[in-house]
Amino acid sequence: MKNHFIGLIFAFLSVQSVAMNHGQHMDHNAKPTAFKQVTADGITFSNFQARASIGRMPNSGAYGEIRSTSIDRLIKAKSSVASVVELHEHINDNGVMRMREVKAGFAINPSTPMVMKPGGYHIMLIGLKAPLEAGTTIDLSLEFESGKTFDLTIPVVSIKTMHH
Repeated sequence: MKNHFIGLIFAFLSVQSVAMNHGQHMDHNAKPTAFKQVTADGITFSNFQARASIGRMPNSGAYGEIRSTSIDRLIKAKSSVASVVELHEHINDNGVMRMREVKAGFAINPSTPMVMKPGGYHIMLIGLKAPLEAGTTIDLSLEFESGKTFDLTIPVVSIKTMHH
């Protein structure tokens, strides 16, 4: 009887462990690749990263900083990892934080960098084709009003290690 009870406890704890993991592959030794700053055609991209998937959430976000030597506007983003990619912002709507698409795009001014971060402006990856795993990279194409297009490879990082 005692052995059956211990076996039941072991089985219960094993199930709880799997349930708490939500099916995510956890590699504690994964080393996220740092984004190497890129400067081309008067635009500098730095600190870009995408958030690793959380459980079975079908969406994620990408963040980073854009500096330009001239006025421009980020108008479109694309990635092969998502069905839809949108430019988003968080707004305070009568005390409730909401996310919404910024159809006009993000203004890029020489005097101030465009900073995309959690809780602010960001690139929304909607309808992920597969979970994003920390330690991997994704493609991200950014199109500007000036006609410039840049193809970046950005690291996927755990939410615990994201730069805010």
